[in-house]
Amino acid sequence: MTTSAVQHLLIIGGGMDLPVRARSVHPTMRTSVICRREVMAWLIEPEKHERLIVLRSDAPVEEWVEAATYIHRVAPVDAVFNFTEKDTEKTAAIGRAIGLPTRSAQTYHLVAHKLDMRRRLAEAGVDDTPARPVRTARDVEELAARVGYPLICKPVQGVGSNGVARIDVASDIRTALDWGNAALSSFPSGGLMVEQFHKGSEYSVECLSEEGRHVVACVTQKISEPNHFVELGHILPAPIEDTDRVRIESVVLAMLDALGVTDGVTHTEVVDTGQDVRVIETHLRPAGDEIPYMAAEALGVDLIEALARQSVGLPALEAVTAQLSAAPHRYAAIWYRSPDTAGEVRGIEGLDEARAMPGVRDVSILRGVGEHLTPLSGSSARSAYAWAVGASSDEALARARGAVERLRFSVVAPDAAPPRSRVTPPKSGGQG
Repeated sequence: MTTSAVQHLLIIGGGMDLPVRARSVHPTMRTSVICRREVMAWLIEPEKHERLIVLRSDAPVEEWVEAATYIHRVAPVDAVFNFTEKDTEKTAAIGRAIGLPTRSAQTYHLVAHKLDMRRRLAEAGVDDTPARPVRTARDVEELAARVGYPLICKPVQGVGSNGVARIDVASDIRTALDWGNAALSSFPSGGLMVEQFHKGSEYSVECLSEEGRHVVACVTQKISEPNHFVELGHILPAPIEDTDRVRIESVVLAMLDALGVTDGVTHTEVVDTGQDVRVIETHLRPAGDEIPYMAAEALGVDLIEALARQSVGLPALEAVTAQLSAAPHRYAAIWYRSPDTAGEVRGIEGLDEARAMPGVRDVSILRGVGEHLTPLSGSSARSAYAWAVGASSDEALARARGAVERLRFSVVAPDAAPPRSRVTPPKSGGQG
């Protein structure tokens, strides 16, 4: 990380509102962007970027480097930053090519490649969860013979709970492999993996790192749907004992060191089995599901602001530490609406009523009029959410759930149902 505000920031990918926040921190800074074609629709205030280079989705790393080299040649860049978890290998290559620091290529790889992350954490003594790549049912059976059931099958480089399935008995293997293989077209190469399933309470841990130092901003309780591992709700701070919080935090901090994370905001998912804390996966980005905004409201810690400051070369760790020491004593919770039918949305009622409920901070529709509801096979299928604050975790969650329940969707089933997938959804749930 640089130690003074940069004048020209090269952003790899989009980052939603983060480039806007970065410019608000440093108003005189210029920004340039290199992104995929499909990211264009999600750019906020694209006209404010000095340059915008759009590449096709399958453009090789060399083409990204060439684009960055051109920008750097005509308008020297002071820093390279990626606010997302995509195109990280391009980010590292661009940093090397133009001589500017980024996260290391190894750290990017270990975080994106879940099987190699497992190997590294085992080597470091952080988490020895058994895992292996799989192509056939026999591969799964070999791990089951060593560690027993249940197991988790998932894409090595997947996101959003897509393609994840729990295997309770040998007869589940074929369904799980079909489910995972059906999702592989959406992810980079890497294939499928299988690992030991950990039963326990699920949490996420939001951290800020700076020059190798880490601070835990929040431990968040996660509530997941049991069939496809889709997250339905979150509560922060997690209503747990201090001793459990310390156990969770210590494992996550050790994991960050083992993976070589030195700067930035991270979002890590863990399971507390009661005997130990197991890492499920981590991400080199802020949490989704409105968690950073809930943390800012309930705890007074603004991780988006912190990341924006780091992206322009300014320190953020001490400010976040001070914010945490003066955090307000209240809770925030979010709850998602899950489709209970399939078809086209023709109308939505109750939105104003939901937004006016006590403690509710936001109610958003994710599947609007004219869009289609589908079975809940991934986080992108959720149809709406509400989040709220309260004096207790129970009050915050009740308010969020109550607001979502006020929404009434009118849905018309298609006249002719599309052909059913040959892949049968897994029958039971677990960790993603």
